[in-house]
Amino acid sequence: MSFAVLAAAFLISTGRPPLETALARTEPPPSLRAAFTVELTDGEAFREIRYDPRIQLPDPRWTVVEANGTSEELDRVVEEWGEEISPDGWLIPDDLEASMGGVVEADDLGRLWRIEFEHQPSSNDGPIDRWASEHLIGYTWLDPVGQNLVRVEYHSFGPFDAPGGGRVDSYTHQYILHQDPEYGVSFISAFMVDVQGEILREDISRSYRARITDIDFFFSSPVEESRFLRQRNSENGPVIGVMVRQ
Repeated sequence: MSFAVLAAAFLISTGRPPLETALARTEPPPSLRAAFTVELTDGEAFREIRYDPRIQLPDPRWTVVEANGTSEELDRVVEEWGEEISPDGWLIPDDLEASMGGVVEADDLGRLWRIEFEHQPSSNDGPIDRWASEHLIGYTWLDPVGQNLVRVEYHSFGPFDAPGGGRVDSYTHQYILHQDPEYGVSFISAFMVDVQGEILREDISRSYRARITDIDFFFSSPVEESRFLRQRNSENGPVIGVMVRQ
């Protein structure tokens, strides 16, 4: 039995297929944006939000279309997300390829491989990212046949001090990935966050779930869209009647 367990574990390079291909799919083409609808709940309240970056300001692009129940924590999540410069950026894994480093350990679970990694700071990381990398372990599940990532999880090693004098007792962040058939990008279709701790002597408990129910990818730059279509067509062979989305 111990031999079988050891035989199932192996090292894999992030610079070679199938992991290289899967990671490349988490990096969207330049200027690719998304309009989407998301459902958020923490068990006490429910919020449905629609975001569309194509709406001309000052009309709201981030709109709560349905709200049931009362929850200050969930409203804080909705507000913070909506205040992002590009809320659709939450749907793309953040520098996952750079975070893994060059070689990671994998376990063959049959249809999927489970990959364990420690976050490696990248040039895009800020102080919070670098701080978090010291206290979190990451796991991702890879479909080696389809060369796609299907799930990513981050867990804290144990309780740790947070910036500003706070303390995190436990931290878990999980998200599910799906691949868009038109653009080939792997996007986050659902995620779960569970955090317990203390900030400024006040207990914090943030636990919520998000599910993307509708998404529409588009290019904000016609030049980048044309470049993407030319590259895709050259890889797939001649295509008659290609339609450029407006």
